[in-house]
Amino acid sequence: MKNIKLIPIPKNADWLDCFCHLDITLPTDLTINSASVEGITEHNSHHLAPQAFELVIDMQAITLSYSDKLGRLYALNLLQQLQQQFKKLPCGRIEDNPDYLNRGIILDISRDKVPKRETLFSLIDLWSGLRINKLQLYTEHTFAYSLHPTVWENSGAYSAEDIRQIDAYCINKGIELVINQATFGHMERWLKHDDYKYLAEQTTGFSDQRGDFRPFSFGLNPLGDNSRDFIKGLLDELVPNFSSKTININFDETMDLGVDASRIACETVGKGEVYVNYLNKLLTLTENKGLHTQIFSDMLFHYPDILHKLPNNLTLLNWGYEADHPFDKEHQQLQKTGLPFEVVVSTCCFASITGRWKNCKEQMLNGARSGLKFAATGYHISEWGDMGHAQQSAMPIAAYIYGAALAWGTEDNKDLDVTDWLAELYYQGDRQIASLNLALQDVYLESGIDCPNCAFFGPLLFDQTSARHINRSTGLSEAGFEKALQTLNGYLLEINTLADSFLQKQLLWSAQILKHACLLGTELVKQNTLKAECLDKNTRHKLAKNLLPLISEYQRLWRIDNREGGLSDSVQRLQYLQALYANIPENIN
Repeated sequence: MKNIKLIPIPKNADWLDCFCHLDITLPTDLTINSASVEGITEHNSHHLAPQAFELVIDMQAITLSYSDKLGRLYALNLLQQLQQQFKKLPCGRIEDNPDYLNRGIILDISRDKVPKRETLFSLIDLWSGLRINKLQLYTEHTFAYSLHPTVWENSGAYSAEDIRQIDAYCINKGIELVINQATFGHMERWLKHDDYKYLAEQTTGFSDQRGDFRPFSFGLNPLGDNSRDFIKGLLDELVPNFSSKTININFDETMDLGVDASRIACETVGKGEVYVNYLNKLLTLTENKGLHTQIFSDMLFHYPDILHKLPNNLTLLNWGYEADHPFDKEHQQLQKTGLPFEVVVSTCCFASITGRWKNCKEQMLNGARSGLKFAATGYHISEWGDMGHAQQSAMPIAAYIYGAALAWGTEDNKDLDVTDWLAELYYQGDRQIASLNLALQDVYLESGIDCPNCAFFGPLLFDQTSARHINRSTGLSEAGFEKALQTLNGYLLEINTLADSFLQKQLLWSAQILKHACLLGTELVKQNTLKAECLDKNTRHKLAKNLLPLISEYQRLWRIDNREGGLSDSVQRLQYLQALYANIPENIN
């Protein structure tokens, strides 16, 4: 039988040229505890692998065998997909099980976008249907800690009640809400406040791994008891709101370790030893709460001498977001530790405005294949918010679809028709708007600009304050910007033919803001400068006039899906650019 569409594509499916005569009524909203369905004979088969299921559809009977509740949920979801395509269920036999038992999403809620609860619930519905079974809300400062309102009061932070409701919703959908809290690096949202500076590694700024100076405190001081006691207070309040017994304490990008407070210790025993000693302090806290702990593994490759010293109660999360990321090399190193490790890939929407779809697909597939090769135990799709989380909420959906399918069955789903499924699952079957979504994600390639780890348009508009990535970019040309501009003009013509809707407006804004980036980039090349404030007055006036309505629309669209908190920090990035056009950046705080 032809033209049967299923996501994920199952490992084994044998279809017959006949249909089942039974009429079954499945719940519209499938949950982990959905009631038995009349007409389906169920068997809990312990010989099946975890999360596996077998489904046999005959002309007169439907038999479902499953290993556990998740396997049952996934089988019912498959039946639901079939019912959406056929009046009568096609007969056949399906056997399926996951490549990765842990299939997750890591959603950044700290820079700067905190989804409204109903927005997050809609995403959880989508993820559950894609057989995602783990979710982490990456948290720096966006939990409403009772003793620390100064830090989170303008961030849209989730309250304890929010987390409990999100946790319950996840459980119902077959997803574990894993605890997440930054505890070492990425603590600048705390350390910028005077009351917390005593916790900082340094307070005068530091040079990062690329040699760029960052004029702020970043990481906690790992020595002494202050940081440990501070983190203990956070965990005492955070952990009870979760049913999960796993916590990710992050421990990534500890870029200012050894700069000041821990300098002598790092010079004496080495940064790796200081790192692992602080890790052991925090593991004592998490183990006392009965938690298994995860950390990101990136810093371990800087300190290979500590790999054999890592504690046992630990899972390593290895991230890589580029098509040429050395997954094999890193996974081989992690496998030698004897600790479980899991792969973390990216939607590649951060620092890009619309995404980097070609790169996204390649790093997702490479990461999935490498993880299986070296026995990784999980696969996670991260959606980061670097540079203000400027990407519209529609942009990462395709990556969720493709990444989740790979996590379930890498080789079976490597050639998945993502456009088709994006249309089906998100755009009410409209393949045109789905195609435009993906096309906008790769417009940056038309410019021919090399900008490491992001798309040039992202930092050009949303990181003028530091200009780190702008100054490092190469290949800027009038011809490149003109090529991208012409492509965008074509997409804008198409977008304007679509029915007016929130989803259409997201794509319209995305195309218009990229067009603004092309106009700005063209003038920078023409006038031989990388600084917007150095453009001639007439050019700056035209650009300012073009940007102003885009700022207002950015704010309007944000408020539809997301909380107000965080918007001011994000939109301030565009307002800073607007001030550069007026030659008054000092007016932006």
